[in-house]
Order: sequence, then C-alpha cells, then structure tokens
Amino acid sequence: MPVKTQLLQLETERRRALVEEDYARVAELFADDLVYVHTTGLVQGKADYLDYARSAVQYLAIERGELQIRFYGERLAVMTGPQCNTLQKRGGDQLIRGEGFATQVWALGENGWQISSFHATRLFS
Repeated sequence: MPVKTQLLQLETERRRALVEEDYARVAELFADDLVYVHTTGLVQGKADYLDYARSAVQYLAIERGELQIRFYGERLAVMTGPQCNTLQKRGGDQLIRGEGFATQVWALGENGWQISSFHATRLFS
C-alpha cells in the first residue's frame, strides 16, 4: 500500500478513535514526544492531551477537508488541511464547533507511523 494511502487511513483512524473514545488507539497513534497545540493556544504533551480528551471534552465529530501530504525522506511526512471539530465540554450540553486548519508531523519509528506534532489554528470569518 502506498505510504500516502496508509497515512490517510491512520488519520481516519485517529478521528474515529477520538469520537468513539478509544483512547488506547489514540495513544498508539501519537508519539511519546508529542507536542499538541490546540486552536486556543494550549500546548500539551501526550499524557496531558490524553487526559484532556478523556476528562475535559467529548469529541462528537471530526471532519477533514482535502489533505496535502509532503514527504521529507522516507521517515517524515507533513500533513496539512482543514479540520472541523464538533465537541462539548464534559458535563455540559452546549455543542462547540471549531473550524480550523491543522498541521500534523508524522514520523516513522519503531512503532510505525505516529504523530509527533499536531498544531491547529482556528479559522476566522
């Protein structure tokens, strides 16, 4: 299978795992040295992000537009494209819809392809 196809499937898997609260799978898709930058500017490592996803918010839907993937050698890829999250704060009932643009750095290591950096920027109209 072409690497580009594999990365697009892994990104689909990331979205599914977050919506279905499959945090074991989410943890597998993120590298241990993850740097995750939210649209709010909050910066978290892997453990803090997983705790945030488990306890602070519930992802109801994650939509992606057309994704561009650029390769830098055989072990590094940068994926960019629009993203729209629909979520709610745990214990709340108000839906939050956040439209943005995400940049993901995928690195190939001993655990396969994993996201080592995720940076989202909110889109303003």
